[in-house]
Amino acid sequence: MTWYAIRGTFLALLLLAGPAWAEPSASVLDGDTLKLNGVTYRLHGIDAPEKTQVCQRDGMDWLCGQEAAAHLRGLVARRRVTCEAQDRDRYGRVVAICRAGGEDLNRAMVRAGLAWAYTQYSRAYETAELEAQILENGVWAANVRAQPAWDWRRTRRHGGGSGTRANPGLTGFGR
Repeated sequence: MTWYAIRGTFLALLLLAGPAWAEPSASVLDGDTLKLNGVTYRLHGIDAPEKTQVCQRDGMDWLCGQEAAAHLRGLVARRRVTCEAQDRDRYGRVVAICRAGGEDLNRAMVRAGLAWAYTQYSRAYETAELEAQILENGVWAANVRAQPAWDWRRTRRHGGGSGTRANPGLTGFGR
């Protein structure tokens, strides 16, 4: 086989593989935010630990915010991601239900215990949160109840503070 034949075969294979490589992929910004085709999407009805948030598990610090982002990265890896807009938030992000390969990412994050059902905005993921609590997934595995991200942000804004408040609308089941 000549060099030109090899090169031609290689180019033909590249062209055949092109659409798979051209498939847009989502980049994960944190546990509840991703970017797809230049648009920033905030996952509707959930609130994941913040990037720098630390939780406790088995008496040890646990980088729950980083784990949430890593889990979402794993969920979108090499899968076609689509987002269905629900609203816009005050930061201009599109609030959406996003899917990877047909799987509801919002629900998957809550079920893994790496996001809370954000019942202030939606009750759609309460059942997934109850499942996570029963199975002691993610933040629900902690021997000290993890501070929900909305409380964690509020304490940082107001210079510290103590305590957490239960997720409004949930029974408070769990530890």
